[in-house]
Amino acid sequence: MWIASFLLLLVALAGGAIYEWAGKALQVHLPLILAFGGAFLIGLIFNHLVPETYSLGAHAGWYVLLGFLFQGLLEYLSQGIEHGHVHVHHSKDEMVNMPWGIVVSLCLHALIESMPLTESDHHGHDHGHDHGHVHVTGVDQLDLALFFGLVLHKFPVALVLMGMLNAFGLNAMKRWMIMLAFGLMPFFGMLLYEALVHSGAAWTVHVPLVTGGVLIGILLHISTTILFETGDGHRFNRNKLLVTIAGLALALLTTGI
Repeated sequence: MWIASFLLLLVALAGGAIYEWAGKALQVHLPLILAFGGAFLIGLIFNHLVPETYSLGAHAGWYVLLGFLFQGLLEYLSQGIEHGHVHVHHSKDEMVNMPWGIVVSLCLHALIESMPLTESDHHGHDHGHDHGHVHVTGVDQLDLALFFGLVLHKFPVALVLMGMLNAFGLNAMKRWMIMLAFGLMPFFGMLLYEALVHSGAAWTVHVPLVTGGVLIGILLHISTTILFETGDGHRFNRNKLLVTIAGLALALLTTGI
């Protein structure tokens, strides 16, 4: 957990730093970066997360739909920043008009999607297919395939978030404080997950099913929006098709198929 959360923090900070260094040049390629990550997520969902989660209970689909709808609510608050959309409205008082709902939404999104990264052996279930998992302690496992998916997802989101903070005129200290909070969300997500499953309550046996299903719904909403929306810069052209195939291929390799 500690190593994974630290690496995801570095990814978020690296995304912010790279935007500060070469934001305008990199923004031209952002649709392709997002498409690659979206394709990887699609492959991860159907070749790893769906089999894992649906093996835990018959009602997994309910939580997938819940996650799908919840992500729609988050995107209403974040204005679509998860898939490269930024809407900046300047005014005399930038801090007052800063869309804090976007920041809160992104942080909540990052917390929820990182919760199933660790799995505890005491749940008493056996998936029967451990590809994509590595032991990080004697008790817990890291879902390595999901970890790679979150890295590919978090990096472009960090780029867009830093660009938005910069566009709203926040000074460097405030920008980096927000980026630090965003980068720490995976740690708090995994910490919350571990606290829930180790609480000893009878309902904790359902935590992997609920969090896994909600995660599938969230990532499915994001990935399909990235790949299939038709706005400017998101046309399904040759380059986008090539990076989509590359993302799917990497997902297949990562999940051991």
